[in-house]
Amino acid sequence: MAIKSIGFIGLGAMGLPMAKNLVKAGYDLHVSAHRNREPIEQLKSLGANEQISLADVAANSEVLISILPTDREMESVLLSDEVLNSLPEDAILIEMTSGSAAMMKKVNETYQKQGIRVLDGPVSGGTAGAEQGTLTVMTGGKTEVLEEVRPVLDAMAKNIYLVGDVGAGKAIKAINQMLAGIHMIASAEAVALAEKLDIDKSAVKDVIGNSSGASWMLLNKIDTLSERNFEPGFKLNLMKKDVQIAVDEGQDLDMPLAQLALDLYKKYEEDAGELDFSAISQKVLS
Repeated sequence: MAIKSIGFIGLGAMGLPMAKNLVKAGYDLHVSAHRNREPIEQLKSLGANEQISLADVAANSEVLISILPTDREMESVLLSDEVLNSLPEDAILIEMTSGSAAMMKKVNETYQKQGIRVLDGPVSGGTAGAEQGTLTVMTGGKTEVLEEVRPVLDAMAKNIYLVGDVGAGKAIKAINQMLAGIHMIASAEAVALAEKLDIDKSAVKDVIGNSSGASWMLLNKIDTLSERNFEPGFKLNLMKKDVQIAVDEGQDLDMPLAQLALDLYKKYEEDAGELDFSAISQKVLS
């Protein structure tokens, strides 16, 4: 039977546009206000249903989607009696936070005891991808669960990959974020060098974009880096958190670049944590 009713927890920079795409796709979306009512009002204007509490959101969910800031919120929200005991027995949780594999496995084990199926599904593609419905979803879980919720994911994403068991999605997202964080620092230095050598950014795009030094980060961030535009899309403090996850997961490995990137994000977190993570470039581009 086709899924109709979806609960959504986590209406931040990524979650809000993802939730909007679900409403536009015709799903019966259920949400509840946390601190900021603006996302709720935007979704209600599109036809979403506001519930009084997360318990009511969960109770109305054939599929519950969560995309939260950190492991701490995953634990406090998803493992709360309010949510866990309110979900229907045949519900499915799609957990899309950039968290740790260990926390994802803890959530899954608890939900399995309740008979609730879980799909681990962090995303990549930034706020632009969330708005356009072109995200990449890195799923961990059972094939049959993914196929059951695939139409839901199709409303938010362009690329959907099954990468292993529950926890594998979070693991590959950590690898992706480690690379993205390192590539941002390298891209900032590339832009700074191009400016010092009086190379037009269009030439950098055209030539480097078709050469061995090409990177998604450079090609997609060169304009905002050149403009010193650090309006938040994906915040620096969240990138620091994600790189920290990667470093923690690889603590028994020698990963000097990841550690250096983490140290730099930590250094700038106090002054630029609420800016876009490209603000890591502020010193080199000053």
